[in-house]
Amino acid sequence: MARDRIYLDKCFWIHLRAARTAVPSPPGASDLLDALVAGVSTGRLVCPISDMLFLELMKQSDPATRGATAELIDELSSGVTLSSEPTRVATEVAHFLHANTGHSVHPLEHLVWTKVPYILGVQHPVATAFPEEEQLVIQKVFLDHFWEISLSTIIGTIGNAWPFSSSFVDIADRLNRDNAAHAPVMKSFSQVYRDEINGVLELAAPIATDVLQEMAKKALGSGIQPSADEREGVTRECLGFLRAAVRKPAGRRALRTLQVGALLHAALRWNRTQKLNANDIFDFHHAGAALGYCDAFLTDGPMHALLMQRHLGIERDFPCRVMSSVEDAAAWVWHRIA
Repeated sequence: MARDRIYLDKCFWIHLRAARTAVPSPPGASDLLDALVAGVSTGRLVCPISDMLFLELMKQSDPATRGATAELIDELSSGVTLSSEPTRVATEVAHFLHANTGHSVHPLEHLVWTKVPYILGVQHPVATAFPEEEQLVIQKVFLDHFWEISLSTIIGTIGNAWPFSSSFVDIADRLNRDNAAHAPVMKSFSQVYRDEINGVLELAAPIATDVLQEMAKKALGSGIQPSADEREGVTRECLGFLRAAVRKPAGRRALRTLQVGALLHAALRWNRTQKLNANDIFDFHHAGAALGYCDAFLTDGPMHALLMQRHLGIERDFPCRVMSSVEDAAAWVWHRIA
């Protein structure tokens, strides 16, 4: 946390890989690479990745370029990644509920980091043939071993055995159809944003219910199992609570991943002429990771322009610096590590 955290989307990692391998790259790419290497080596900054970046890396069909990108990520990320997005959302909801019910909590920014082998979630062997104590020892040793495995090793081990397929193409097509169908009833950006944030909070409300149930178990010392009707009622109350929370800056910052996603989807819908594609969905997830937990976000021009739209008010809740110019990014990084 003492380092500046700089999140690069796929296009910037490609620029840096090109600069490293002496392939033609945008002006300033070599300067940016030198600045990042210097900052990481002196402990001034780190370039973490996310589950979405890992999935985009696996989309690269050429093993040589995929491996070169992975090596560069290993060097600049120091093996650090944000936890997977579903885990981050659940962490944000749980942290918000604990913090607002009198519990002592760690800063949210301390709770969302892991190492690259756990980028898609924490896994460990469950060997039921062994006694419970021995299972714990096995799992601990496994974690210690896995903790140090590099992204390059993971990529090399997988090779071309990952038949990557993404549902984002189908999702984008469905969203475009739905957006077109509802376009006539859009009256203002604020109304569109409310529709989006209310929709994503419906997905978060059951998570809040689970959190409250675990809190009740710890407080009462018993495994109370609510009925289906009781659970549905609690979930409705959680939804109302979360919707009230995001009306305030503190609530929006607490539920930051959902907030950023809702803003970006609302901005896309409000621009009636723009169509969503699968790559846009990856970019939205990158933005949710970067804006919520990093000091700078290096992305492409269209995403930069989208995030800077005044009615989104991104800078109001998220101090992350957004840049799309490679040369501007290099100058900013050199200034930060000077």
